[in-house]
Amino acid sequence: MHPTPARILRRRMTQLDAALDPSAGTDAGLRHFTSVMTGWTEPEMTALAGGPAVLAPSELEEADGMADGCLLLGRLARDEESLVRGPLDRTRQHWIGTSPHELVPHRRLTLDRERFTAPGGDPGPPSTKPFHLGLYTSTARRAGPGMWRMYLDLGSSLHPRPWQTWQLPVDPAADILEIGGAAGWAAFVGRYPLVRGNDVYPDWTNAARDFAGVHMTLRAVAAAQGFRIPVADGLAAAPFWDIESVLWLRWCFSTPRLAEVTPPDVRP
Repeated sequence: MHPTPARILRRRMTQLDAALDPSAGTDAGLRHFTSVMTGWTEPEMTALAGGPAVLAPSELEEADGMADGCLLLGRLARDEESLVRGPLDRTRQHWIGTSPHELVPHRRLTLDRERFTAPGGDPGPPSTKPFHLGLYTSTARRAGPGMWRMYLDLGSSLHPRPWQTWQLPVDPAADILEIGGAAGWAAFVGRYPLVRGNDVYPDWTNAARDFAGVHMTLRAVAAAQGFRIPVADGLAAAPFWDIESVLWLRWCFSTPRLAEVTPPDVRP
């Protein structure tokens, strides 16, 4: 018998709290969150649930409540509340450029506004986390780069070094949608539905008419990752964001500043 969504979430929260060390700092906690959530992939969720994992509308409040009861998130929120629950800290947004890969040969290390693709300019496939439009930032830690850098440090052949970390000052007037939990994700997809067969994806083009960016908080990642949720037009496709981040749907930055260069790997 496969576990219910509630049991799956309890298992997830147990994993997040398993390495909780009162003496460890915020950086260690964020690294642990990153390592745990990157393991909650679509194949893992499907195998665990025996098919698509579905959170019923009546279970959204319970899912968000479990995230609120997560000891790790509670401790992280004391130091970095904007990452856990929002609102976004506009002064600490980092974008990291990584070197070209054979699968993405046109990747660039530096930011170029002319290469920014707004929603609607490139239809691409529907996605809960599209990589063919906009750009992503994550909030820098108070003492260094953010969770996207932590993800890269875990190791991935898709993102060869060198890396360049850029600080992006965000326009104070930019409208940002905060997604603070599973209920928030369901409300977002329900408000901007893009129906494809039996799946409902976010319509990023319509969302861009109202918001410059969409901020996925750690509370939302913990509660919603991997779950499909019924909305008015069908079943919302499962989000897999792994870390706190923002998808920017409009260019709303003043002059980017190079904050760090991570050198190429040194091979013997």
